[in-house]
Amino acid sequence: MMVEAHSKVKSGVQSGTDITSSGLYSQEQLGWLKLARQFADNISIEETMASDKKNEFRRDLFEKACQVGFGALPFIKDFGGKGGDYTSFCLVNEEFARRCVPVMSSVGVHILCQEPIYRFGTQEQKEKYLTHCSSGKHLAAFGLTEPNAGSDTAALQTQAHFDSATNEYVINGTKTFITSGASADIFIVMAKISGEPHVPFPDLKDGKKDQTITAFIVERGFPGFEIGQKFDMLGMRGYSTCELVFTDCRVPAHNVLGQPGQGRKVALSSLAKGRVTIAAQATGWAQGALDALLKGLKDQSKDMTPEQLVNSTEFAQVAAQIGELAIQVEAARVLTYQAAATVDRGAADVTLAAMAKITATDAAMKVSTEAMSILGMAGLKPELLLERIFRDAKAGQIYEGTNQIQRMLIGRDLIK
Repeated sequence: MMVEAHSKVKSGVQSGTDITSSGLYSQEQLGWLKLARQFADNISIEETMASDKKNEFRRDLFEKACQVGFGALPFIKDFGGKGGDYTSFCLVNEEFARRCVPVMSSVGVHILCQEPIYRFGTQEQKEKYLTHCSSGKHLAAFGLTEPNAGSDTAALQTQAHFDSATNEYVINGTKTFITSGASADIFIVMAKISGEPHVPFPDLKDGKKDQTITAFIVERGFPGFEIGQKFDMLGMRGYSTCELVFTDCRVPAHNVLGQPGQGRKVALSSLAKGRVTIAAQATGWAQGALDALLKGLKDQSKDMTPEQLVNSTEFAQVAAQIGELAIQVEAARVLTYQAAATVDRGAADVTLAAMAKITATDAAMKVSTEAMSILGMAGLKPELLLERIFRDAKAGQIYEGTNQIQRMLIGRDLIK
């Protein structure tokens, strides 16, 4: 799929992802975009602001999003999947983020968690979990990050040992900053197996620090599992972000996802796509910030026609800044949809995904910061969503692999 710049400015206000006549996307992809816009149109700005202010997760909106099909969009039609592609899912995420739809990040993580079950799950696991996830009956969360292990999976400290007497694994440890964690029903959890697993490790190599990392499907009601601290953060509010605490948590052996020792493979297979999703979200944030800037300038000059505004001294002073911000938004969009296209071709490019994630989150941070500076105090009005986007964009630069770590990994890949 060839990707080009496609946003348009109409009457001084950015129209967002207005691409229905660009010829770049199929009718099916544009259909998903239309559904996303209709869904967002039914959520008032007051609801969006309240979710942020109260740090309240909207389970009702999540379930509605799944009923529309967003909760299983890019999966085959087995087990409730909608048969869409990843480009469509990115279009939905960009539109949701542009409007700061309260369930945006939760839907992204929900997809992230289903991905490894489709790829590595047994038939029984797929039948038990995926249908409920696609319908919205179950909300899924991903348990990777720990207090002392974020982007480095080899540094995980959560431990699991196999109890042959009960055919269960016993997990101990803590996960932190888990999106949707306080509201989720199932969790994909990474832990290192100590001792022997229920089946032999496949092809272990001496010196590999991550050779025992294993993925588990943990249900909320498993004994020894608890929700820990709930976080009241600067950004990404309203997503039930919390700690997960495992104290002799018992997980049946048949809930191992993939094979023992394949946890890093399971995680990375999802995280590559997850970074494309974040890039789409961040592109939406950047677009939303640009939308707000242009709307704010128009509101400040409401007695002028668009032609008078463009020719005014006031506009001339910021025109070059606006042009530069628009370029950054489009650069992020192009990289994002190039990365999405590799996913749809069945050859997800981890390096390209990292580039897209960095470019888009940095653009969202830059555009929201500059927009507030240009508009002054008016740019802090909550209904413009600028300060919300600013706070979320900073989080986007950090989670799913910090941008600093991503740059290092890109460099290593190029050297190899």
